[in-house]
Amino acid sequence: MVSRRREEEKFSRGPAKRHKSSAAYRRRKSSRTTVKRKSRLSDIWNRLTEGPLSSVLYIFLGVSLALLTKQALAMGLSTEMPVVSVVSPSMQHDNADITHYQWLYTHLNYSNSYVNSWPVPNGFLIGDMPIVKGDEEYIVGDVIVYSVQGQEFPIIHRIIKINEDGTYQTKGDNNIYQWPYEFRVSNGQIYGKVLFVIPKLGYFKVIIHNLWTAIG
Repeated sequence: MVSRRREEEKFSRGPAKRHKSSAAYRRRKSSRTTVKRKSRLSDIWNRLTEGPLSSVLYIFLGVSLALLTKQALAMGLSTEMPVVSVVSPSMQHDNADITHYQWLYTHLNYSNSYVNSWPVPNGFLIGDMPIVKGDEEYIVGDVIVYSVQGQEFPIIHRIIKINEDGTYQTKGDNNIYQWPYEFRVSNGQIYGKVLFVIPKLGYFKVIIHNLWTAIG
C-alpha cells in the first residue's frame, strides 16, 4: 500500500512539474521575443536618425509638428490664420510723428494720448510674428489681419475708423495714405486681431516670400 501511494504521489507531481517548467519556458521565450522586437525597432530608428534619411525624417517631423501646432492654435484662437509673418514695413514706426500721429490728428482729430492707448502701440517690424485671435467685432485701434481680393498675402493694418454701415477703415502706421481697399473692410474679410507680437520669429516666411517674389 505504501509503495502504491508513493507511486500515485509521484505520478500526480509529475504533470505539475512539467506544467511549471512549460510556463517558465514560455516566459523565457516571450522575453527573448520582446528583446528581439525592441532590438529591431532600435535598429530601424538608428537607421532613420543616423543614416541618409535622417534629414528627411527631421524635416517631416518638423513640418508635422508645425501643422499640428497651427491647427491647435486655430481652434483655440477661433481663426484659420492664428499666426502670420510680417513681410511689409507698413506697420513700422520709422517716422511715426508724421505717418501716424500727425496723420491721425489731421484727418480724424485723434490726440496722441488716444492713439497711444491702442493695442500694439509701437507697431512691428519685418520678420516679426503676430499672434491673431478671431472675434465677432472690432474697435478703432485694433490691428487686424484681413484678405483683399487680388492680393496674394493678407493685409496687417490698423483700424482707424468704423463706417456707418459697420465696415472698417484701416491704415498702416508707416503709410502716409490709405490704399483704395482700406476704405471699406467687412467682417467677412477679417481673420482676427493681433493679440501680441513675437519678434523676428517670422523671418523664414519672409525669406520664402522674397524668393517667391523674385521668381515671379
